[in-house]
Amino acid sequence: MKFINDIIATRLLFFIMAFYVGLWTIRIPTIKDQITTDYFGIGLIMATFAIGSIIAMVFSNKIIKLTSCKTVLLYTSILQTLLWLPAPFVPSANIFMVLSFIFGLTYGSFEISCNLYASNLEKREKKSMMSGFHAFWSLGVLLGSIVTSLFLEWNISLLNNVIIYVIILLPLNIFIVLRLDIDQVENKNNKTNIFFIWPLIIFVLALIAMVNALTEGSVDSWGALYMRDFIKVDGFLIGLATVSFNIFMVIGRLSGDWFRDKIGVYNLLTILFLLSILSLYLLYSYDNIIVAIFGFALLGIGSSAIVPIAYSLAGKVEGIDSGAAIAIVSIAVYGTFMGAPATLGVVANNYGVNSIFFPILIIFLFVLPILFASKKNFK
Repeated sequence: MKFINDIIATRLLFFIMAFYVGLWTIRIPTIKDQITTDYFGIGLIMATFAIGSIIAMVFSNKIIKLTSCKTVLLYTSILQTLLWLPAPFVPSANIFMVLSFIFGLTYGSFEISCNLYASNLEKREKKSMMSGFHAFWSLGVLLGSIVTSLFLEWNISLLNNVIIYVIILLPLNIFIVLRLDIDQVENKNNKTNIFFIWPLIIFVLALIAMVNALTEGSVDSWGALYMRDFIKVDGFLIGLATVSFNIFMVIGRLSGDWFRDKIGVYNLLTILFLLSILSLYLLYSYDNIIVAIFGFALLGIGSSAIVPIAYSLAGKVEGIDSGAAIAIVSIAVYGTFMGAPATLGVVANNYGVNSIFFPILIIFLFVLPILFASKKNFK
């Protein structure tokens, strides 16, 4: 019974932190107008977040070993919640970039701690569980997006939106973290930092996670702007991109562990890559709301299990500390966000917000043969 409670607590922790991501994705147009910036400015804000995250990730495994996953999760999750309170008062893009950098510092540590904790639970049970944990993350983004979209439809201000979420979620978050039991598993004689010659499987896992992060990030960061500025909708409809994407992301992740065990990791990854490629083509090519909703739904399925698989396999690579391996994958993902958001912002400014999906499509087509060539590394 104790172990079951621990699993539920971990799932809920993923859910709560992701709920704030839903807030961010829907309120990006509000914040864009508040700080009077363009797509490039939004891209820079995302890049500063990524820089802060990476800095934290480099040192997070050492901090976890000196304290515990539970301790790091408690403090970083509280800080992330409280950092939302000044957001509605920020008057300029430069100041928001500073706030975003601090957000990144707390999120980077949280990201490593939460995925390491989940990885250790998975190893203890000796079965695939990571996709299920990340399903609750997607569920949190989904419900956070729906509720925030309703708040937007009802003309509830960003400030009141934030206050309501903090009052409800902060006490719940603290309670859930305190329910966690299992601490990090000690991996003696393993590589405990990220600075060593990585085995091939780590390179491949980092690469596919990076590519997938572009799709998830494009929806979280640009989905609402895509719907408002390209599909030309407003109110609740602005959130349909994120809602559609995350509904099918949840479905894909809830079934991902089952499909992984049934058809194998490599076959599942290949299917997910092909679905992502098709959906990116649709989103780039058509400005119809039906096609947009279908495209985001398809992209949600395609993106669903790639990152959970990368974290799960990285945490099991022999000779490398689980925290270090997970940190490598996470740094690769957020390293992508250091340059990608600003670059995509330039693309959006010059060619339209739908054009951000074209370079991502090209990258997927480039990585697909690498995935084919790495088949023997996925067991």
